Amino acid sequence: MTQVERRDKGPEPTEEPKEKSVKLSRREFLIGSGTGVAGLIIGGAVGRTTAPTVDVPDDEVVAPPVPDDDPVEVAYKAGFMLDFDPDHCTGCMMCAVACAQRYAEEIYPDLTHDVINLEFARIRPMRLQLVDVVSVCTDCRLMPWAEGSDKAPCEEVCPEGAIMTVPEGEGKEGRYGMGYKWIDPDKCLGMDRCWRCAEICQDQFGNGIFFDPIEKKAHLCTRCGGNPGCVEACPEPLALRWLPAMRNGRFHAFQPSMHAELLYRKTFNVIRSL
Repeated sequence: MTQVERRDKGPEPTEEPKEKSVKLSRREFLIGSGTGVAGLIIGGAVGRTTAPTVDVPDDEVVAPPVPDDDPVEVAYKAGFMLDFDPDHCTGCMMCAVACAQRYAEEIYPDLTHDVINLEFARIRPMRLQLVDVVSVCTDCRLMPWAEGSDKAPCEEVCPEGAIMTVPEGEGKEGRYGMGYKWIDPDKCLGMDRCWRCAEICQDQFGNGIFFDPIEKKAHLCTRCGGNPGCVEACPEPLALRWLPAMRNGRFHAFQPSMHAELLYRKTFNVIRSL
């Protein structure tokens, strides 16, 4: 019987050739790796010898040095106040040291060139029971509608007119001026002959008047003419700040003992007379 082939049947499918798997022994792999690394090294050496070289001049061009005596611009600000935060103050006394050194050299340079006497400081950190208080002038002002004057209390009672507010643009840069108070030592009668400024300050408005230990002349914080050195010397950024005055300084004026009592009550929630 003759076998008939079907015409609708396509050609037999052919299998695709499989890729031959190449197996390398550990010895062959190490030999090939070593050959590749050696080729990279030789190629780098040849490239360095054939690549063009760039001549570097002996005299290198460098930026000119900045002279040390260039003046540093300091913004002397009027209408600012010192803000003390007891939560950040560590009682390090750096503010008082910087203040005493600056004004001792200003008033008695020959007598104080090799010593630091904190009696010259116009800012006094005071450590009481578990709390610290900073005594400094808060720039109190009287109220014209109630007291008939807009001067500072110490300025109002001074019999010699030694305490004055230096207008902006006048004074001595870095010492006094820019609208802050200053005491003229030539007019001040001193602690032995007069005590009115310290009396009214300590009795009603805080404790911001001090006396130098040599001539007993009164002095107070002049804000260094708008750029207080105590703020620059303070190692804690939030302990002593230089901020715009938002209200009369009498709001911040407390006697040290009263201020310490308020801080103790706020910190420990205990009413106690210190």
